Amino acid sequence: MAALMMMIFIIPQSFFWLKLPFLCAVLAWMLVVGIHDHWKIRSSAFLPYYLIFCLLTVTWCIVGLVRVNPEIAVLEALRVYVVYMGIFCALGIYVSNLEYQAYVDRVVIAGAFGIGAVALYALLDHILQLGWLPQSIKDDMYLQVGLHQGYVQMNNVNIGILTFIVPYLLSRVLMGEQDEQRGWMLLGLAVAVVSAVLASRRVVLVLLVITPLLAFGLTVLAGQANQRHLRRFTQFYTLPLLIAGAGSLLVIYGGFDFLDGFSGRLASAFTTDADAPRPQQHAALMAAFTDNYFWGSGFGGLTSVIRSDERPWTFELTYSRLLFNAGLVGMGILLLFFCTYLFLTLRKIRHSAHASILVSLLTGFLTVLIATASNPYLSSFDFLFALSIIPLILNTTDRPHQRSAVDEGATQ
Repeated sequence: MAALMMMIFIIPQSFFWLKLPFLCAVLAWMLVVGIHDHWKIRSSAFLPYYLIFCLLTVTWCIVGLVRVNPEIAVLEALRVYVVYMGIFCALGIYVSNLEYQAYVDRVVIAGAFGIGAVALYALLDHILQLGWLPQSIKDDMYLQVGLHQGYVQMNNVNIGILTFIVPYLLSRVLMGEQDEQRGWMLLGLAVAVVSAVLASRRVVLVLLVITPLLAFGLTVLAGQANQRHLRRFTQFYTLPLLIAGAGSLLVIYGGFDFLDGFSGRLASAFTTDADAPRPQQHAALMAAFTDNYFWGSGFGGLTSVIRSDERPWTFELTYSRLLFNAGLVGMGILLLFFCTYLFLTLRKIRHSAHASILVSLLTGFLTVLIATASNPYLSSFDFLFALSIIPLILNTTDRPHQRSAVDEGATQ
């Protein structure tokens, strides 16, 4: 299972043929051991999570067929949100019956190192023309590098996974105890952040800033917050302010004009160009939404803006597309669905001895949802692991939470 997760982290959205043997091995092992009733579904909310998800998918696939949308688009939705979610349901049962809390940090850290190694190779290959990998592999992984004034841009497919890895590791560093894993977590976090900077993946850098606030909010809602957490989260925000201040001084007085290009690249994430692809997609989706605002278009709906000639029903803006496809009814049901399960998850964490890990997992889940707003991450098999974090936590075997002496002292 660890090998499968490593491949999901390092080579997402590619090389499915390589992941398939590991996936089949895990599912076969589950089937063999399951005959002896080894795997337990302890949470009554576990199976309904996947069943409701699949039921909603089927419902809006039917809506799409009624509206005569392309059948291939409807089949694609069934494949991703029914078949793939069914696979992750089985994997969730398998992992939640293990003591995965002892290994999750190592897997995420290894994933950060793997993504960093790929980013470093892509950069050196572009500069030095190393040619160690066949062009077919580079094309599958989108190892494309652009050197611009003040910043580098990469399109590696695995950079998107940093929307989970960076928030998870940062949350663990800010919330975790001093142990032997902390040094590796700091190193993994540093590698992941450098990879995001090299790729100029602005959403990851934005998530880096908001993650402490998000993680602390979850600890408060889960009843796990203490003064030590508050002190760490507050101290963290001094670092970005110092870096931003030093960078501004270097640009203005130090002659480091190359930093101006990087800061301009970051600032562009908060500006809107009406002629850019995403604003055009949003305008077209909202215009089409008004035609079927109650039930939506169903999966496979088309608009006046086409992102891909081969798959014209796909868009980068996930939630704009979801509102267009599912309408007010579908969006309302989904909002109620996730709010209910978020409440159940926080209640589970409240009594957990592994609250730091579980809150960090939940933080990563939420940051992936945030990043998905402008990226179609949840349309692929690999990123669906994020949607299985909530049922994984709910079905986790855990010891009741016992406040340590450190926690007791920190609250006084």
